Amino acid sequence: MEAEDALIQEVPAEEVVVESAPTNGVNTPIEPDLASGTFIKVSAKGNVKAVAGKIAHSAREGEVPAALCIGPECINVAIKAIAIARTYLQQDTIDLSFQPAFRDADRSKKSLALYIAKGKARAPISTVDDVEMPIGSQSKPQVVAGALAARIREEKSVCLTAIGIDAVSNAVLAIGNARLYLEQDRKDIRAMPSFVQVHKNGRDLNAVRFALVVENI
Repeated sequence: MEAEDALIQEVPAEEVVVESAPTNGVNTPIEPDLASGTFIKVSAKGNVKAVAGKIAHSAREGEVPAALCIGPECINVAIKAIAIARTYLQQDTIDLSFQPAFRDADRSKKSLALYIAKGKARAPISTVDDVEMPIGSQSKPQVVAGALAARIREEKSVCLTAIGIDAVSNAVLAIGNARLYLEQDRKDIRAMPSFVQVHKNGRDLNAVRFALVVENI
């Protein structure tokens, strides 16, 4: 699996370019919520391990930059990088979670900022009693988000499992939409991605599992 390969060698953080918040020419940030720090622009063809290395390095040194993504391929790279960075940080007893936020009022554009937070590593979250929601390439993020929000309101533990680029993207978009749906309930969601294997159609396939942590706000 890719996660296992990633443990062999951590790619130096210097290989990833980290930028400051852009301006519109008059020193006014285009992204006000990103103005106070730096961010990583994730490319669809980016080196996943290099991005993971930058995230891990930033977590060891201080705050982790937000990851900016446009489109399913970029979102997939960013999520894999966060999952791999979590493995890099195990020996540092640091763990990571993320919260997706839409950067455009038109949520169908799939333009996201993934706000990555670090915390002290804890015992692995058990997903045995979770309601597992498999996400596919044809899943509609807003429909999934509605179902996800409903289960969270029922105080059920939920995890999402996705196989493939489009499915991973749909899962992240669903989490972003669910965050909006839950605002009136004064609840928020953090996601912790990891690599797992699932048995489907007689085969063992690599998948990304999103363990979800619900917070009261």
